Amino acid sequence: MNGTTRVAQAWDTLRTSFGFLPAIAIAVAIAAAIALPVLDRDLGVDVPALSFDGRDSVRSLLETIATATVSVAGLSFSVTVVAFTLASQQLSPRVLRSFRSDRLSQATLALLLGTFVYCLVLLVRLGISAQSAEPPNMSATVAVIAGVASFGLFTLFVAHIVQMLQPSSVIAAIHDDAQGVLGRSLETGDRDEDDIDVAEAVEKARDGRGLTFAVSCDSHGYLTAIDAETTAAGADTADALVEQVVGVGRWVLPQQRVAVVRVAEGTGAADREAIRDAVRRSFRFAKQRTMVQDIGFPIRQLADIALKALSPGVNDPTTAQNAMEELTTILVEFARGGRRPEVVFGDEGRPRLILMRPSLGELTRDGFDAVRLGCGQQPQLTLRLVELLGHLREVAADEGLDVEEIERQRRLLIDGIGCEGPTEREVDAYRRLAENR
Repeated sequence: MNGTTRVAQAWDTLRTSFGFLPAIAIAVAIAAAIALPVLDRDLGVDVPALSFDGRDSVRSLLETIATATVSVAGLSFSVTVVAFTLASQQLSPRVLRSFRSDRLSQATLALLLGTFVYCLVLLVRLGISAQSAEPPNMSATVAVIAGVASFGLFTLFVAHIVQMLQPSSVIAAIHDDAQGVLGRSLETGDRDEDDIDVAEAVEKARDGRGLTFAVSCDSHGYLTAIDAETTAAGADTADALVEQVVGVGRWVLPQQRVAVVRVAEGTGAADREAIRDAVRRSFRFAKQRTMVQDIGFPIRQLADIALKALSPGVNDPTTAQNAMEELTTILVEFARGGRRPEVVFGDEGRPRLILMRPSLGELTRDGFDAVRLGCGQQPQLTLRLVELLGHLREVAADEGLDVEEIERQRRLLIDGIGCEGPTEREVDAYRRLAENR
């Protein structure tokens, strides 16, 4: 929650895009295909192992490499689309983000397309240069090396896709993304707030500002991030206090209120409009949830995987258990992450922005509610969820956090054990075991 929000959002967009690395590879390939023949002509570099008899042999080699790489690039596209389809059907459409952000898949496509474009541009260069010129040995050698590297990387790509299609790999990738979100959410900035009574400062700021007005946004979509620095700077100019009223990760409708601003009586219309503009600039919306500041998104992804695994069409309780274990791991890390700043201070040490942070109880409810209802015919999975919630309750209690929602979910699970078919003896055994945890 600092000035790096724009950079974090831009980087998140780029790393989940299949066009970023290929675009860079194509640009580099064009530059290399233009520059290397000039170096060939000026330096006259010969590589003994790859010294060509004439320009026709170089042209034939480049045509072969270009044809092969573009064919394999098309094959890699097909493999990727099939992987996307299988992951969406077997796990959840929300997990496609993990596949889009896979570095090896992006690098394979980039190298294949870059090699093809390099050979294509080099063929054009050969066609327009003097026929009596010496064959560009160094340029052709680079094409051979790039072609060999492309096919080697494609081999690794195929093996990697097989590994990625395993549910455990997708679930682990979601956990890694969640750790990045947790790391950013714990940033506190340069101010040391240990010696500040935050509650008293906020109450004083509220009491000193009697004029209240709401800020709504023309945009709609998921609230993906808030640039706290922009909001705090705008609030400083108008001596205002901004309170966020819609959580990150929630869908915002057109003209829905996203923040409440408190200013002193007599604040002019120009200052009020300025703070509205600052808030609107700092609230970022998108059609899909992202991993910039939304810790609830990986929770939702893992819950969806568990629900999909419990559906009659998939019927994979092991994957559901794995997803819920990883989900609980994220909740434990969230609980043990330390104090999360909910107030952003301005330049003069005054509260300027009150953030709407998700609580552990809210995240637990989002993660367990639907799955709890869907695992009625899986008593072993239900018992495992009771164990997970018991451990989460202990961690939360040690950290001084509210455990009411965790205990509620746990009690509902215990009450539901056996209601779909196991014998009374099995029900009693599960109940006694759960009560002892």
